[in-house]
Amino acid sequence: MKGLAPDYVYTPQGLLANQVVRVSDEGMIVEVVERVEGMEVTEEMPGLALLPGFVNTHSHAFQRGLRGHTQRRLSVHDTFWTWRNAMYAQAQRLTPESIYEISRQVYGEMLASGYTSVGEFHYVHHRPDGRPYAHPNALAQAVVQAGRDAGIRVVLLLTAYARGDFKRPPSDEQRRFCDASLVAYLERAEALRISGIPCGIAPHSVRAVPPDWLEAIADYSRQYQLPFHIHADEQRAEIEQCLEAEDCRPIELLRRCSALGPLTTVVHATHADEHEITLLAEAGATVCVCPTTEGDLGDGIAPYAELVQASIPLTIGSDSNTRLDPFEELRWAEYSARMRYQRRRVLIPDGISAPGPLLFAYGTRYGAQALGLQTGLIAPGLAADFIAIDLKAPALDGWTPQDLPDVLCFGASANQVIKQTWVQGRRVWSV
Repeated sequence: MKGLAPDYVYTPQGLLANQVVRVSDEGMIVEVVERVEGMEVTEEMPGLALLPGFVNTHSHAFQRGLRGHTQRRLSVHDTFWTWRNAMYAQAQRLTPESIYEISRQVYGEMLASGYTSVGEFHYVHHRPDGRPYAHPNALAQAVVQAGRDAGIRVVLLLTAYARGDFKRPPSDEQRRFCDASLVAYLERAEALRISGIPCGIAPHSVRAVPPDWLEAIADYSRQYQLPFHIHADEQRAEIEQCLEAEDCRPIELLRRCSALGPLTTVVHATHADEHEITLLAEAGATVCVCPTTEGDLGDGIAPYAELVQASIPLTIGSDSNTRLDPFEELRWAEYSARMRYQRRRVLIPDGISAPGPLLFAYGTRYGAQALGLQTGLIAPGLAADFIAIDLKAPALDGWTPQDLPDVLCFGASANQVIKQTWVQGRRVWSV
């Protein structure tokens, strides 16, 4: 049993001073109690505040290799689609060894920035020509091992890919993403599930997976209560193609295929319309926004005000890993929303006085819920996943117990304030 004694602990009741967090040998929070004279403490943490670790709901670890290398002109009019060609070229070069190395690197960077869990939306599965490896989940296993070695919790979101854009066959660059059949994909998913690896299932998009696959994968998700994640409405061209191919919009197609529900997380939803937002709310689905990647790729700005008004839970993801800083993701979610609607405090429902606590909830407990994890709060019965904040950092000058979450979200970067990262009761990173 560990007893951690920071100056402050950020709990569901707010920021509390003079507390001891007791952690079991299995890495679970046993209790948070007021410190009294003579209480056993195994680790004094003066000058630090203990906060819940952030949850990165959506990552493509291998895309870290593109950071800074796709900013030169790729075409006369660069868009997401021209960037995608560069990403495909990067994916073609991956081997089990290289995907391990780059994943290990990026997961270490995530820990340094305060992420303690990550949903790895993994879709590079087979050899470049599409032939499976001797072990069909070899690349997935390499990614999972990278997470274990780094010390971060990885939820492997095994991605289904069956075709090119809508009814087109896969391009040469897409073959290694594609399974030969729905049965082959579900066999690989089942192998991961019964192995005990934390996992979910993730049709890549309505472009890449036909309706019958969506229906079957959604059934599998419900059968085993696994997270179901999918990209949708990221690009206007995707919506136009879906209307032409299926006579409906992407989120409408998910509803038609019984693929919307409380286990569903729609990634991006950048161009979701009023009806699609209603469908998400009725289903109890979550939306994951990825502001730094959406900005880098020129995707657009999500309909934040409408999502918040519909009480749709929001989470954050680093996506292409062009930046790794949860404070930056949360800040730019709110800032880009302010620019879209030309007012402040867009992500904050009426009746909430300060934005920081709700932004923290988007970055922690809502992300944990989207990945099926028992974490995201410092409370008994949950995993002991923490970040330790340096309260004397210059970026926090003038903070008060009432406004620390606001000061962090709007005035700090992770590398300015985070001193330690803990996962499952074990300190896995520190400076």
